[in-house]
Amino acid sequence: MYALVFMAILADLWSGVRKAKLRGEARTSFGFRRTVDKLSRYYNLLLVLTIIDSMQIGGIWYLDEYYSYTIPLLPLITLVGALGIGFIELKSIYEKAEDKEFRKITKLAGTILSNKEDIKVVTDAIVDYLNDGKDDKKSDS
Repeated sequence: MYALVFMAILADLWSGVRKAKLRGEARTSFGFRRTVDKLSRYYNLLLVLTIIDSMQIGGIWYLDEYYSYTIPLLPLITLVGALGIGFIELKSIYEKAEDKEFRKITKLAGTILSNKEDIKVVTDAIVDYLNDGKDDKKSDS
């Protein structure tokens, strides 16, 4: 679970770096420090949840050993915490992409409305919107 949380954080980092590159923003150490801070906060939480799970598993083992209760020994609390962190990272990856797309669509709509009589400007704006980022990918190859 710890490794999977780490992979989710790396996916969010990769997504953020990629989006910043597409927007032409500089990637600074501030963003990377935020990722390190996020790692420490998440792993601190997971460590506490694992300690609680250890107590819970010890109690279940005791019940199984001395009273013949058969309850699976699973770290359920850590699992729920890791799933929560995973969903937070998933939301983080997709929410910023939606905001960016909304801004681009709003800009396109503004261009269309302000130049509704000039078909050339409107078609150029639509073509630019549809080709956004494709020229960058060709130049990287």
